[in-house]
Amino acid sequence: MNEELIREKLIKSTKKGLDFYSKIAQKENFNHFILDLDCSELVEPDSESLRKHDLPESLKISFYRNFDSLIENIKKKSCIYFFEFDQHLATTIFERFKDFKNSGTDRNLSGIKEKPNFETQILYLGKVKKDVGARFATHFGYANSQTGGLQLRFWAKQIGLKLKVNILVFDDNLDDFINPLELELTKDLKPLIGKSK
Repeated sequence: MNEELIREKLIKSTKKGLDFYSKIAQKENFNHFILDLDCSELVEPDSESLRKHDLPESLKISFYRNFDSLIENIKKKSCIYFFEFDQHLATTIFERFKDFKNSGTDRNLSGIKEKPNFETQILYLGKVKKDVGARFATHFGYANSQTGGLQLRFWAKQIGLKLKVNILVFDDNLDDFINPLELELTKDLKPLIGKSK
């Protein structure tokens, strides 16, 4: 591939990203929603007859009913999300998460930093290109054990952790252009758990 063609493709890709980010910065074409999550409601599935990774009815009512009412076609939209907690709990949360991670569990958990930021109120920040509801199911601990996430039902339920679930829903499908936004927000918010820098 010649230099001129490479240059043309790079400029085209850059302009596409610039268009996405300009719309966000100038038109603010995203929505911000906040939902409450009480981790004590992350109970075992209601019955063995349910599908292996089904959600308990109590969680469907307390969280997903509100989630489903947020915005049309949310499953198809790019989102950045983060879990917010009371800052004075940072050390307790981190120690409980670390203990569970080191317990020999077969659950695939989010990474932890060598030097965690105990001054933060943000537990974890992530992004999805689509289907944020399914990603929450993983963080709550109801997906396949090998799918990485917070696995809240296995450690946060025991300490009665209450979280604010912040969801930024973008009007446009950002695809891979959502990655730099996640990285920049992670730098600013400095979440307690997760290895993104």
